[in-house]
Amino acid sequence: MQYPEISYPLRVFQREINPVGEQGIFEQSDEISLRDIFDFLAGEWKSLLLAAISVMFLAVGGSFLFGGYTVSGLIINANPSNPSNSSNPSNEAFDFVKWKYLQKALPDLAAELVQSIRVKPGDQDQFKQMSRTEWWDKNVVPVFALSKNDSKLLGSISKELQDSSGSLIQYLVVDSSGSTKDGAEKNLATSIEFVRSGSAYLALKGLVLNIDATTARAESDLRKQLLAAEVEMKFLEQKARNLEVLRKRFPGNAVGVGLGGQVLDPKDAGAKYFPIDVQLVAVNSDIYSLEEALARRKNTQVQHKVMRNFLESAVPAVAQMTEGSVLGGELLRLASELRKKLGPDDLIQQQALAGLESSIGAILTPFEGLQTSLNPQARRTSKFALLGALGFLGGGLVMLCIALLRRSLSQSRARDRSALPQTVA
Repeated sequence: MQYPEISYPLRVFQREINPVGEQGIFEQSDEISLRDIFDFLAGEWKSLLLAAISVMFLAVGGSFLFGGYTVSGLIINANPSNPSNSSNPSNEAFDFVKWKYLQKALPDLAAELVQSIRVKPGDQDQFKQMSRTEWWDKNVVPVFALSKNDSKLLGSISKELQDSSGSLIQYLVVDSSGSTKDGAEKNLATSIEFVRSGSAYLALKGLVLNIDATTARAESDLRKQLLAAEVEMKFLEQKARNLEVLRKRFPGNAVGVGLGGQVLDPKDAGAKYFPIDVQLVAVNSDIYSLEEALARRKNTQVQHKVMRNFLESAVPAVAQMTEGSVLGGELLRLASELRKKLGPDDLIQQQALAGLESSIGAILTPFEGLQTSLNPQARRTSKFALLGALGFLGGGLVMLCIALLRRSLSQSRARDRSALPQTVA
């Protein structure tokens, strides 16, 4: 049986002998010289430059079309430089302690308003942003009267003065953003209004809840004190009657030698040896003092009753109204309605209502006195030069990778074609 002869071309035979390359066994085909790089760039520079410029224009155009705006505004504190404020912190809308509380309470309030659908449709997105604590840390920055560097420079000032002045907040810097200029300015106005109104609402809510808790706790203690005082009054009255009986039975002991300026304690064990008239004076003096204390406690009880009548309407108002100015006006109206029901002689109840109105006014006045910067101008947030440079570099790198991949594929296909066996006729 004869087998057909298979012949290989000389080129294939040489590859089998010298598989590394046709030009020598020591030549490595994957080595790249600088000349090869320059030749590659010289052949592809037009496509690289075109891709880089195209992506650069796309990045700049996209940032121009889809870039947003940012705007800053100031909330100026109510007379923070007034020296009297250091002794009366209630004159200020914000200080260090109040602001640390508001930084945690305002996001919760914004989230509550969003969940209960009590926000205007156009303000929902901004309130969702304000419901995050990170937004407040980044977009609302308090500026204090004294910075750390100022405290170092003012080393001659006493530590107490530095502490009292350094905690004063001069103003709040509020930043906001939006896809359009009008949108950014509208979001800023919404943020500033929420800071003012929400802070006042939280302060009024705290006042009402504090009155509720204080009144409930004081009423139980007051009832206990009244009961103890009434029991003590019965003992003193009975003791006074007994002394009257003794004076009638022993008229000679009614008046004795003077005490020489000594103060008589009717509860002292030796007081029974003093003249009966002296003992009667001491007991009646205690009775009068106890009657005065009872009257004061009953007046306090009447004031608590007035507060309870106020809380019956104030607590539902706090749950329904979340704007500080609106809630403050409603609380003042409720107090005024209670005042109209009182007579001119009900001074105790009027005193309680006057104190309540004073507390509400002390909260509303600083927030109503807050000033804001006039006509803040929105500015673009997009950085065209930076985005253009990044687009130019990114487009060039992407095109370079595509060109390298394309050349690698073409070289691989050429090697595969050259490696195919060819028969010699």
